[in-house]
Amino acid sequence: MIHELLPPAGKTLISIGKWRLLADHRTLMVTIFLLALTLVSIVLSISLGSAKLTSWHVLQTLLGQGDRVSELTVFKVRLPRTIAVLVAGCALGLSGCLIQSLVRNRLATPDMVGVNEGAMLAIIFFTLYITLGQWPWWAAPLGALATAVLLFGLCRNPGEQGYLFVVVGIGVTEMLSAAGEFLMSTESIVHISSVYMWSMGNFSGQGYLTAVPVASILLCLLPIVIYLSRSLDVMRLGTITASNLGVHIVRVQGGVLFIAIMIAALGTAIGGPIAFIAMAAPIIASYLVGHRTLPLWCAALLGAVFLLLSDTLARVLAQPYEISTGVITRILGGIFLLFLLLNDKGKVD
Repeated sequence: MIHELLPPAGKTLISIGKWRLLADHRTLMVTIFLLALTLVSIVLSISLGSAKLTSWHVLQTLLGQGDRVSELTVFKVRLPRTIAVLVAGCALGLSGCLIQSLVRNRLATPDMVGVNEGAMLAIIFFTLYITLGQWPWWAAPLGALATAVLLFGLCRNPGEQGYLFVVVGIGVTEMLSAAGEFLMSTESIVHISSVYMWSMGNFSGQGYLTAVPVASILLCLLPIVIYLSRSLDVMRLGTITASNLGVHIVRVQGGVLFIAIMIAALGTAIGGPIAFIAMAAPIIASYLVGHRTLPLWCAALLGAVFLLLSDTLARVLAQPYEISTGVITRILGGIFLLFLLLNDKGKVD
């Protein structure tokens, strides 16, 4: 008689054909909750604006039961921007979780180590000096990868030099940010108005034209993320322990850094260098799941929720004018960073 092995306490065995997944109960419940919260944030984002719609009216319109004006407002104006914000938020939350886990430092995020600024600089250069007739979103990964090469050259072992990685990254961030501002200062304000607004973190005018190709590339990168996530989870025990368990440290570090930078660059390509999201989403996701596992997908969902809510605030706080979403995230990020630093100082003292 063959006895089927029972899953460990607190785990659920999910079987899909030949594939089997051992899921943590708490992580599964948090993921379901965050999925519901993401849907609520999407409806809220579409409902609020200069022309207010009720949530029920939005749901009816999405189901094809709305009037002509509602259909134009939802499908032509608000839904494309909401999708763009959703994709960017998921990308920033996921990339932040990957880099924080790799470096084992909560301050090591794409917006703190120069990755976002490298992507921004590339887009500014192609927009201002090479006329292409369309938004060069594809230039963002090129700039981010160049920044990664610089970071990896200055800090060869980011998994063991987390503090140095952050300090060097801050210096690179300031240098690239200044370079982008220098390029914009050489052009007339009429020529740079759109790219200047984008550089502050703004989703105005963004829609399917950028969000769809970015989302497609992100979906293609997800299998690699899943493949590397197990090794990255083991590396949280320390590089020596992970190496003894058969993890190829240098290969995993290089792969995770490459994927994280690509994902961050794709998120930046849509709405500009958005701060706070990549830092806060993984930290709060880790708290919600209880540090039991690597919270990649929870961080991605939280990133989407935070960015959707920030963009909604940016659109409604100063009506009929619109604040850049990056301004809202910087305000929230500054408060969160101060709380984080003061809380850590209290533990050290």
